[in-house]
Amino acid sequence: MRISLPIAILALAVAGCSGGEDTAPAPAETASPAPTPTATVQPMTAELPGPDDKDPQDLLTYWRQAVEAGDVAASRRAWRDMIGKGGSAPRWANLSGLTVTFGEGQQEGAAGSIYDSLPVTLTGTDSGGKQQTLKGKMTLRRVNDVPGATPEQLSWRIVSIDWEG
Repeated sequence: MRISLPIAILALAVAGCSGGEDTAPAPAETASPAPTPTATVQPMTAELPGPDDKDPQDLLTYWRQAVEAGDVAASRRAWRDMIGKGGSAPRWANLSGLTVTFGEGQQEGAAGSIYDSLPVTLTGTDSGGKQQTLKGKMTLRRVNDVPGATPEQLSWRIVSIDWEG
């Protein structure tokens, strides 16, 4: 099919003339999914506790501050070399307004290491606005001043969080 030049020019002129207004329909606001609430990430200013920090509470405070700030990278550093550089999103990543509480810890030694196990509870709001609670048992470990141990080994780290359910 052949279109004459005057008709093609007229078609282009009509298509291009809109009086300076955008005639494309605006996208419907209901078509986009509701945003998932996320905690406002406030980069951690606290230092990750090192080998001179003998109290496991120092690491717990650091991790709690990281989680409550929504700083996943900082919370992963508390695991040290285990998952400090990545891994899947933490179980709490889809919650906002997080608060962290710890129960009484129980410390024990084994084969040159000290372990501290304690209950942990995270409370936050899911994308539907419903309050969610995660409960579990957290275990920390550090090497107990063994000669030749590295600063990394002498530092407290999270070794596990076993969530209920």
